[in-house]
Amino acid sequence: MKPEINRIVAHWDWDGVVGAGLLSRIYDLPLEFPTDLKDLTIENAACIEITPGRVKSLRNSLIVDHHGTQPRQGPDKQGNEWILEPEYKAVSSLIADYWQLEFPEEWRTAVEEVDTANLNSELAATLWRAYRTDTQGFPHQQVAEMVKKGNWKEIQEWAEKQQAEYQKVQEKAKELVEKSQKLTADTAYFTYKSDDRWERGASKDAILMLKEKASIAVSIGMEKQTVKKGTIATNKNIDLTKIDEHLNSQEYKSGGHEAIVGFQPLKDKTLEQTLKDLENALKQLQKRI
Repeated sequence: MKPEINRIVAHWDWDGVVGAGLLSRIYDLPLEFPTDLKDLTIENAACIEITPGRVKSLRNSLIVDHHGTQPRQGPDKQGNEWILEPEYKAVSSLIADYWQLEFPEEWRTAVEEVDTANLNSELAATLWRAYRTDTQGFPHQQVAEMVKKGNWKEIQEWAEKQQAEYQKVQEKAKELVEKSQKLTADTAYFTYKSDDRWERGASKDAILMLKEKASIAVSIGMEKQTVKKGTIATNKNIDLTKIDEHLNSQEYKSGGHEAIVGFQPLKDKTLEQTLKDLENALKQLQKRI
């Protein structure tokens, strides 16, 4: 039996927001973009890039995702219906194809490039810069509503205006990279303040810069003495998804693509603890290469 859907709960980045806007053409329901997931209880929702391991409880819902190593279709023991297709670069593309929704090719490509941090088009670069200038102030609801209505030109105009302060992000990114340290012989990391607008916004740019210097680059977002989240990236022929199993066993939720993986502690962890866990995860990765 298909779950009854009464809201859409989506990841808060460009891909999740665009995916939510597209899916709201099918489910004309309230949209939610939560940033703190680990204590969240979800039931009877359409969930975009939000899976059971990322929240406290997830039941009787539709789960649409592209993060993983194997496709998954059908129900689970919690009454959730899954649509998981890892071959897609972005969940918005998956949603558009699955429900046969209009999604301009230029925008499909741009969102995929942003989600994989592989910026080749000018539109992708504009979207990236607009989001990074103020990640917490991103107008999720308004952008999703414009996607629902197909107002792509309006979204682009907003993004072009928003990117004006991007130079501050670039400057902060350089500072973060300059403060980076070695974790292993092939891995470098930096920390940033997750509650600081400019450091938070610069963290993704900084990790892209750092992975040009190290085989594997790691960013770790801190709030006071506690690790909030992190990202692991590489431009080498290394499948980073292979470290998910180890991190998940150490009370993290980890997931992403072969070249970039995000992780979030499921309980409070110090920087020292997280660095040790990452070092062990990277050792496991080396054994599997």
